[in-house]
Amino acid sequence: MFSIRRFLIFSLTAVLFAAGILVTSLVYWIAGHQVEELFDGQLVQRGRLLASWLEQSDAEAALTVRVLPAPGHSYERYVAVQHVSAQGELLFSTSVALDEVLGPLVPGVSVQTVGQRHWHVFSQPLSDGKWLMVAEEQHVRDELSNEAMLAIVTPFLLVWPFLILALLWALRRGLRPLAELERALRERDERHLKALEYGSDVAELHLFVRELNRLLARIDEVLAREKRFTDDSAHELRTLLSILRLHAENAKRAESTAERGHALDQLQAGIDRAARTVKQLLFLARLDADIAVESRPVAVMPVLRQVLADMLPHADSAEQELALEPEGVEQVEVRLDSELLATLLRNLVDNAIRYSPSGSLIVVKATVDRGMLDLRVEDGGPGMPAQMAGREGERFLRGDHGVSGTGLGLSIVRRIVECCGGEISFQPRQDGQPAAVVIRLPVVVEASGVV
Repeated sequence: MFSIRRFLIFSLTAVLFAAGILVTSLVYWIAGHQVEELFDGQLVQRGRLLASWLEQSDAEAALTVRVLPAPGHSYERYVAVQHVSAQGELLFSTSVALDEVLGPLVPGVSVQTVGQRHWHVFSQPLSDGKWLMVAEEQHVRDELSNEAMLAIVTPFLLVWPFLILALLWALRRGLRPLAELERALRERDERHLKALEYGSDVAELHLFVRELNRLLARIDEVLAREKRFTDDSAHELRTLLSILRLHAENAKRAESTAERGHALDQLQAGIDRAARTVKQLLFLARLDADIAVESRPVAVMPVLRQVLADMLPHADSAEQELALEPEGVEQVEVRLDSELLATLLRNLVDNAIRYSPSGSLIVVKATVDRGMLDLRVEDGGPGMPAQMAGREGERFLRGDHGVSGTGLGLSIVRRIVECCGGEISFQPRQDGQPAAVVIRLPVVVEASGVV
């Protein structure tokens, strides 16, 4: 499992180590380069001073010994001074046991190899045609560079473990809010879904805690809705089962064929109502789980025509008429599954048929207004009772208990409208205008093009 703590520890340790190696390498290169420049400058300076001294004095008379006696210092063997004739013969050499000239008779600084020893040589011509050579062995320069480098790197190596410890402490301290948030979440259960208060004051956790609190609020809302749905469904199903049992007992106790037939008819009607209730409960549960909504656009007119054709026998049996009045919606599409759109229209028309008296005209009007599809279902009923204002769409809420139904039709309609971002409103009968339910759905495609 991926661990942020382990990743940060290993990655930052590797970065520190790599940075140390890089810095060490750069310091070593820069220090070596500077040491070389400094020593070359000193070498040239000593050579010019010695050459000037030879030119201005009778010092050559003192140079009667080819090789000086034993050195007086251990590092003396790493430096050399030679006096060379114009023909390239060695006239004088310091005590480095050199019996040959260090380099060619070429003025300036050069690097020469003599007897497997590398020398930095400064050659200076004299006025009498002779040459003066001042040299330093590469070994002493390397030794000094290494000692300087060691002096620079040693403190870093000594401090590096303390840097790692400081890094571990900083990571532990910096990740403490995550650990405390984890502990706070671990102590919770499904009954404790209140908003988290810890972590909101930490900049890196603020957005995470805010979104987590939103999720907890949605989960709490879903659980509360499911509980209400379960309680309402259980109550309604218990009522239906009690009614079915009562009709069955009546049929069992019936003394005549007519009484038994009536009881069985009532039992059949109760079974039909129970089946319809269960079907709508399952459909409503799918809507609450948000698993039935699709985003594919669907044409409105074919669905309207099919629903009215399906509901026509029901309207005929109630001695009512159905009419469709579309206006500029032939090419209109909405982003809603066709089954859901049909269910929405079917429930609206079914309610209009149930709550309208015989001989009523039920009209479905469809228009487009500012990117919204207006579906208006007018009926011959009184409309939504005043005492139910604000409660339209509650589950198992029925306006007239003398009319058969489950009280779930408008709940399904409202949930579908919410799923697609639409609006629903109820208009009572007044001023000669029939009662109506108005649904507004966002339009995807109009006759004139894309919205």
